[in-house]
Amino acid sequence: MVEQGIPHPFVYYPYNMEKQISKYLNGTANPDEFSSVLEALCATDANDKESLELLKFWQETLNAAIENKENNQLLDKIHHRIALEESRTAARRFTLYKNLLKVAAVLIAGLIISTFFLFTKQEKQFAAATIETIKTPYGARTSFKLPDGSEVWLNSGSEISFPNQFGALRSVELIGEAYFQVVKDGKPFLVKTGYGNVKVMGTTFDVKVYTNEDFETTLVEGSVKVCNKTNEVVTLKPGQQSVINLANEFLLKTVNTNIITSWKEGKLIFVKEPFANVARELERWYNVKIELQGERLKKLCYTGNIEMETFGEVLELINTTAPIKYQFNKNTRILKISGR
Repeated sequence: MVEQGIPHPFVYYPYNMEKQISKYLNGTANPDEFSSVLEALCATDANDKESLELLKFWQETLNAAIENKENNQLLDKIHHRIALEESRTAARRFTLYKNLLKVAAVLIAGLIISTFFLFTKQEKQFAAATIETIKTPYGARTSFKLPDGSEVWLNSGSEISFPNQFGALRSVELIGEAYFQVVKDGKPFLVKTGYGNVKVMGTTFDVKVYTNEDFETTLVEGSVKVCNKTNEVVTLKPGQQSVINLANEFLLKTVNTNIITSWKEGKLIFVKEPFANVARELERWYNVKIELQGERLKKLCYTGNIEMETFGEVLELINTTAPIKYQFNKNTRILKISGR
């Protein structure tokens, strides 16, 4: 209960909550920010003025986010639910509306461009452990904590599996890309992939291992050992990246880790990046299929930053900074790009 004369905790929400709601809708909120938004929406008092304003602010932000991200089908579904419930009894109108906004909050969690956040948690029973699997489809990202408290950001089109309780070895299996902040507890931490493994004690690093692409490990802090399929091992220093190509060969280089890990902040940063690589990132980021037409595009490199733009805005951005032309079919979500 709020005491007389003390401001309601959300009285300043337009400043404090706008950024959190924006990050929430774009899938870049950390676990604390994620919980903060849900708690703010679900704990409001229907008779409180600031609560009314908060719910109104959420609804306006929600409508704008869905409209901008070409997901009107979800908005229509939410509005249809509201209309059905409100028609039953006028006396319960506000309460039902508020509850449906809570439903919308769950439905919209992690909304990225054209698809709302999909968080699946599958459990498989093995001998003595329960294996949990978290997946993010194309167009979505999420973050969460492992049983030991280590924090993980999972990029679009990725999947990670881990036991619900770690033993002497903290082991996870990864397909796709993840950023790890591993806590130190004396037990080794192992990231298993189909192309090799990464072993650490407590450190911060990024692992990228999509099917039929190079296996990249980028170290931000601490130390990691990377092992390929023939048990060759390299030890990375902060700022270094190891690349294991499809022929199982190692390449070690120095990189800007802020660029490599920018995706977890809702950004894509390209610096003289081959256009084929840019196309792959955009496919995962916006849940589209991109077809590059002509040999000229394979030699083209692109430099630019993408942050919170809609897919249409990204196309115009690339079109004005690179010699390309494009055609996009909204029904098939296929983008055809050619040189000009």
